[in-house]
Amino acid sequence: MQSTGLRALLNPATVAARSQAQSRIRYRSFQTSSTWRDTGAGAGANNGDKPPGQSAAVEDEDVQPQNGTETAPGRSRVRTSTSVKNRIARKHAAPALPPVKLPQTFLDDNVTLHHAWRRPQLPIALAEDAKQPKTSSIFVDPQVADKKTRITESNRALEDYFDATFTAMFEKVADRVKAVVALDANCHTEELVHKLTSLTRAYDMLLDSAWHLADSLYPARHAEYIYTSKPFWWWHYYKDFDRHAQEFRDQFLSVQTGLDSILDYDWRLDHSLAQAIADLPILTFSSIRSALRRELTTPAPLDSESKNLKRQITILSMSGYSGQAISEAVAEHIAYFNDADLVKLNAQDLSVIVGDYLDQDWAYSRGSLSNMGFRAAEMNGKLYKDPDVVTRHEEEDNDPDTGVINIRAASGSLEDELSKIKQGGYDPFGKWENLKIDKVLDQIIQVAEIKQGSPREKPLIIHIHDFIELSMTLEGSMLITRLRNIVDSAWQQGSKVAILGTSSSEQPSEEYQSTLRDLSIGDFVISRHIDPSRTLRQPKPSGGLQTSDGHFPLQDTDIFVENVQNINRMLKSLGSQCTLELSDAHMKIFMHATDTRAQMLKKSILPLPEVYNIACAAKRHEEEAAGAAPGGVYERLLMGPLRQRPGQRYLDEPEQDGKTEGEDSQKKDEDSQSGGRAAMKLNEYEKRISSGHINRQNLRTTFDDVHVPKETISALKLLTTLALVRPDAFSYGVLAQDKIPGCLLYGPPGTGKTLLAKAVAKESGANMLEISGATINDKWVGESEKLIRAVFTLAKKISPCVVFIDEADSLLANRSMLGARASHRSHINQFLKEWDGLEETEAFIMVATNRPFDLDDAVLRRLPRRLLVDLPLQVDRTAILKILLKGETLDPAVSLEDLAKRTPYYSGSDLKNACVAAAMAAVEEENEAAARHSGPEPYEYPKKRILRQDHFDKALRQIPASISEDMQSLKQIRKFDEEYGAKKKGTKKMMGFGVGVEKKFADAEEVRIRRGP
Repeated sequence: MQSTGLRALLNPATVAARSQAQSRIRYRSFQTSSTWRDTGAGAGANNGDKPPGQSAAVEDEDVQPQNGTETAPGRSRVRTSTSVKNRIARKHAAPALPPVKLPQTFLDDNVTLHHAWRRPQLPIALAEDAKQPKTSSIFVDPQVADKKTRITESNRALEDYFDATFTAMFEKVADRVKAVVALDANCHTEELVHKLTSLTRAYDMLLDSAWHLADSLYPARHAEYIYTSKPFWWWHYYKDFDRHAQEFRDQFLSVQTGLDSILDYDWRLDHSLAQAIADLPILTFSSIRSALRRELTTPAPLDSESKNLKRQITILSMSGYSGQAISEAVAEHIAYFNDADLVKLNAQDLSVIVGDYLDQDWAYSRGSLSNMGFRAAEMNGKLYKDPDVVTRHEEEDNDPDTGVINIRAASGSLEDELSKIKQGGYDPFGKWENLKIDKVLDQIIQVAEIKQGSPREKPLIIHIHDFIELSMTLEGSMLITRLRNIVDSAWQQGSKVAILGTSSSEQPSEEYQSTLRDLSIGDFVISRHIDPSRTLRQPKPSGGLQTSDGHFPLQDTDIFVENVQNINRMLKSLGSQCTLELSDAHMKIFMHATDTRAQMLKKSILPLPEVYNIACAAKRHEEEAAGAAPGGVYERLLMGPLRQRPGQRYLDEPEQDGKTEGEDSQKKDEDSQSGGRAAMKLNEYEKRISSGHINRQNLRTTFDDVHVPKETISALKLLTTLALVRPDAFSYGVLAQDKIPGCLLYGPPGTGKTLLAKAVAKESGANMLEISGATINDKWVGESEKLIRAVFTLAKKISPCVVFIDEADSLLANRSMLGARASHRSHINQFLKEWDGLEETEAFIMVATNRPFDLDDAVLRRLPRRLLVDLPLQVDRTAILKILLKGETLDPAVSLEDLAKRTPYYSGSDLKNACVAAAMAAVEEENEAAARHSGPEPYEYPKKRILRQDHFDKALRQIPASISEDMQSLKQIRKFDEEYGAKKKGTKKMMGFGVGVEKKFADAEEVRIRRGP
């Protein structure tokens, strides 16, 4: 693939030709006999990158219009026909583009021609869901005394709701009866069936309303109903009327608002809209329908031919669900209610249709376009991944692409290229490929007329699923841009055509959400969270709750259908005429199987190599015996997982044998932690940062294990846990808008700053993310900034979270220090920028350092609460020794108070080391006694060692204090505490080494940058 050459970009003739050609775009199909022109989407640097064997070349800089071709809007020029000019024309004649032949399966499955008497059908996954029984019980038992008032209100609201639906449906039934009676005797059979079906549907809704109205009036009946397709009121009650999440009365008005819309939609369908669009709010559906109707009925401006217009489009993004059935159903029903034809496209459809026309396929000629659908699935997060993913720490950036589906995190260059594609300034394809892409996309928007076999006057909606995922790839973004240009050109010529983009991701990644935000700048983007398979909790007569038996794995079925469709696409690429039919008995078994191995077809999209393997096996089975193609799927399921971990005895064995109980529990904790990280869809950089993530269940240190002044513990609790204990106090005023963003722990080494941070995370119930300079620093330019951003994005995902930056002077040192590098300045700037965007999350920054005077001024400003963790005094050392030795047996002659008096400069860490040394001296003494033992019986060690005074004397000789009064860093910490510490006003305590006297009041003139007049 070749990009636009520099010479072509700078040549004035090329620029002029491109700008003129952009204003001459017309909505027409490319005929094999037609001349061509550059549409402005890109120009190759060579002779068009056309394949060998084609006719005369076309030079980039000499493209001239042919006889009779328009050179400007409303003007044309006819040349004198001379032999010389004819030869010039023949020289510049475009080679004939091959005809576009769209697959018949695409015309059958992806193109819906609107007909007033033909109702939309449910996608396969939703149709399967409509066959499953669903038990409903919406009465509220009036016998529960403590909830009598609430129950009365709920039953009254149900009565009002179904009374309104009964009245409305009674009127609609009367209207339907009149419409049937008024039918002419010679009317079309389809029209008669359509009106009778509508009448029957309205009667069913009327009866359902009547029964539930009676149940709301007499809830003691304890009525239960079993449905297959969800009734029209299903999500109103189970979502909008969820009594365990929201007040019933407060939600009734919003439900009443959409009631008329639901009733108007449902009687015209063979199923309820609740069955088709799941729990997508009905008002959202109506808004999207109205937006598309406006797009279809709004004509282009009168002077649009002289402008390059770009219409905004409607995009629906759904989280909580990764299948495509709901998106398809939304598009089908919007097209039906807007009386429009529909063309459905997704990433795999585009990769097959456009890829085939560019001589790429799934089997043997794989390329960027043919692989595009699987890259989109990876961007979505539903492509299969190995359970054990090795975190990449250092990889070469210039690794060649090998055709394997492997997407790197979006780099700056990729973002720039995507931005250029959207603005029309970059094109990853050559001229010849661009011509072919234009032609095949032009055929796609005319596919309704191709299927009909004659011109159609109906409006056209082009539904593009995987819209956001496609926008995250170079090829997908380019195809969307070119398709939008062609559609807008057709709209300028008077065609009623619009684009609807949809995407659905169960757990959108950060890149996904970033792309969504970028799209919302220029397009009408709607995002909704849906949960069609959630367990329904219902009241039961005896009180409490019961679980509905109507759960159906809709997403699993949807992904299974998509995998089967991919296998069929691969079979066609292999030249096979057989397909896997979902109606086949064997495929039904696979669809409904609950076996662990069958889940591989339901939990994720199979990667391209697996699809190829299954398709080859199915092809061979079909060749050996007709109808045996499903045997290829069965063969793959029997094999189980492709990869087995080293040391794993069985494929279904979760862990290795031969581990101790401690190792098992540790492995279980690690698996749960890594599983949680995998479920969050972490990107490459967040995975690297997550090595410092300590789950709240794995924290063991509490405030009882750390001895610091009570004021310090009180201050930390105030900063971290008060909002959880008193949420009402943080619901108004300044506390509702702002919070203290961070805390600085400073003091001599070994005083317990790290333990204090862990205790804060444990007591507050938060996760802990430990960061150091080694975590952030990277040898590649720009990587450290991405890791810094990943710290904060990961903190948002695992919030509530305490981000603990240990030894912060190595990461956040002052930018003005001698020898500071430009990269360090960039790191600080990125850190400060991300820090400022942390207000809206439940994350708290704790910074610990032994050298606070080295921190950057901007960092200190963001750490308004600065707590000194000082060397312990004698009383404190006594308390620390009691904590450290609480599990040891001491000789009565040992005095902890005396030990505390003998250790004046010892930090908490020094005391810990001294206690360890004393215990080791006792063990050494036991070993020497065992070596001296000479009796016939074996030496028996004491069940518990006893620490004597001589053990501590020996330990104190081995472990001296790590801090002295003359240490330069201690003097600097003292100076920092005087200037920035919490006690900087008034008399200051000097780190246990004396008392200093300061001025009673600070002079503002002394701290001004510019002093005096």
